[in-house]
Amino acid sequence: MQRISSLAACRELGSLAAASPGVCAWKKGMTRSKQPAAHQQLAGMTVRPFTGVPGAQSRGLCRRRFVFVGQKHRLFSSQPGADGPPGSSGGHPGVSVVGIPDPITWIRCKVIIYLINLYFEIDMSSAEFERGVKQALIHVSNMMSSGRYHKLVGIVSNEMIDYVKTRCKSLTDAQRQHLAVTMDDIIFMLPEDVSVVFDRYGRKYCFIVMRFWFLSTYEGPDDPEGTKIFKVASSEDGSPEKKIVTAVYEFHRELTRGASPDWTVTTVWHWHWKQAE
Repeated sequence: MQRISSLAACRELGSLAAASPGVCAWKKGMTRSKQPAAHQQLAGMTVRPFTGVPGAQSRGLCRRRFVFVGQKHRLFSSQPGADGPPGSSGGHPGVSVVGIPDPITWIRCKVIIYLINLYFEIDMSSAEFERGVKQALIHVSNMMSSGRYHKLVGIVSNEMIDYVKTRCKSLTDAQRQHLAVTMDDIIFMLPEDVSVVFDRYGRKYCFIVMRFWFLSTYEGPDDPEGTKIFKVASSEDGSPEKKIVTAVYEFHRELTRGASPDWTVTTVWHWHWKQAE
């Protein structure tokens, strides 16, 4: 089973190794999200208790397209920034795969994602979802890099905005500029945790934690999560040396009937912040 799961993870690495250019279409307009608490296991999915306000009845099973906060429309292949067919992008010829992510975590997340799609009809393995979370990483990282934290309101939870401000203030201006990520920088991403949350009023929430691997000119200690999976060839044209670093983002959406279908960001973490420690 260990070998089979490792081969499956390698195949997924190969399919996602080339990233396509894209644009981020975000705007304000989401309500504040709640932070998850300690959790316990139930029926194969992580269920974490909430203390919230009374809500509507449980959500019915109806298929809805993915909408991230401020994403006005879906990108199609004929539009600038849309994902093309596999292999259509330039890729990263200087990056080689030297390892695989934890196969047990990969299998567990895939099973939970399948169950959520089965019971709630939310496909978090779709190309549309993957494009949306990449756009979230790009937008949030660029707003942090430029210090425009007000652009995160309604996209990132209020608690996390305060945390981001604190972490970014400990960086120099040059270090903060390295936070910015482009679509071409993204090498790979995988879910690290997926959960469905029920509060005592019957409201339902979905959380998914995504880890991103991307290229950066960050100057500091190597990210072990990057070096154990990818290797970057040395630059021969005199351009700044790049490293593989990671970022972890948690996305939240309420599943209750009548609730907004938008996803919001409830956790932001970048390896770049190690420079300030």
